[in-house]
Amino acid sequence: MPTKNETIVLLHGILRSKMDMLALEKKFSKAGYDCINILYPSREKTLEEIAEFVDTQIKSRVAYAPDKPLNFVTHSMGGLVTRYYIATYKPENLGKVVMLSPPNTGSEFADFLSENKYLAPLFKNIFGPASAQLTTQYKHIDTEITYPLGIIAGSASLNPLAPWILEGEHDGIVPVERTKIDGMTDHITLSANHSFMMFEPKIINQALYFLENEKFDHTGL
Repeated sequence: MPTKNETIVLLHGILRSKMDMLALEKKFSKAGYDCINILYPSREKTLEEIAEFVDTQIKSRVAYAPDKPLNFVTHSMGGLVTRYYIATYKPENLGKVVMLSPPNTGSEFADFLSENKYLAPLFKNIFGPASAQLTTQYKHIDTEITYPLGIIAGSASLNPLAPWILEGEHDGIVPVERTKIDGMTDHITLSANHSFMMFEPKIINQALYFLENEKFDHTGL
């Protein structure tokens, strides 16, 4: 497979690692993309600070070049990190962005944990400085999406508490409606749960399809 001369930055979610993005990295590399799979301190910094860390990581990698399109594929909070990165650093070589179950307008699950007087200290301790930035009332840095953005939401849950906290379709952590954001290019909902969707072949294939076509494959759904 000839190289596409494009770079894909992979960003995992909170409490996760770059290992969770390896299946995506393998698929994209096989398709000819150069990949930068970043492990970032998700529990130790705010979204603003993580975006700064990511910028340093990207620009220090061999796969990065300012004249190569810079795409992003993210899971969960990695999508918010990408929004902060783009809004702050405004990369001129920005390509396409694919987000897997991003809490773009927060999650009621984060609200529940942060508002419960018994669970709130534990939530902050485990999730760190960015925990407050995952709630539904938090106002994020960017005001509009001006780049090709495809969002994949999940609709299968393994979380026994979710039915008591989340409304409508959800993946156990983020409601489908909360993944959406004004200005997005395309959106698709697939049967997958939040924690493991990045390993699902159908999810991986849809992410690659968007990168190559600027839309998802909605046939047969």
